[in-house]
Amino acid sequence: HTALLMGQFLFALISLFLGYAKKVSYSSLPQYSQQLLILSIVVGVVSYIAANRLFAKKLEQIKADYKPLSEKFNDYRAVSLTRWALIEFASLFSIILFLTTNYYLILVVAVVLIFLFYSTRPTLQKIASDMGVSEMEIEQMKGIPGSDEV
Repeated sequence: HTALLMGQFLFALISLFLGYAKKVSYSSLPQYSQQLLILSIVVGVVSYIAANRLFAKKLEQIKADYKPLSEKFNDYRAVSLTRWALIEFASLFSIILFLTTNYYLILVVAVVLIFLFYSTRPTLQKIASDMGVSEMEIEQMKGIPGSDEV
């Protein structure tokens, strides 16, 4: 999660620097900046909602399965990565639109999406709550091969 977050953050910073270095308010697509801002917002909202709905649906399936905790944890990791990928897609899409237009409001959308991505970070308490197990059970799994933290 941290590596994905830092990738988005650094890409946004580099894009901001490149946008500032251009010293042009709206570069090649001034007539489409407002439409691209709306597109960025729509893609962000749809991706975030879809990611959370998919996560909730898959989480219910994980809880209902009669698998060992280590397998459930691996399934949880996979669904978390899918959730993060959908949110990261929207964030990177917004950053690319900013690079194309140099319209700073699109970068604001990307920053909001990065903060939303950060809010999904895995913590011991959140994982235990999501999976319906105790924090102690998750702590005990740390010694099991293939059960590194999410």
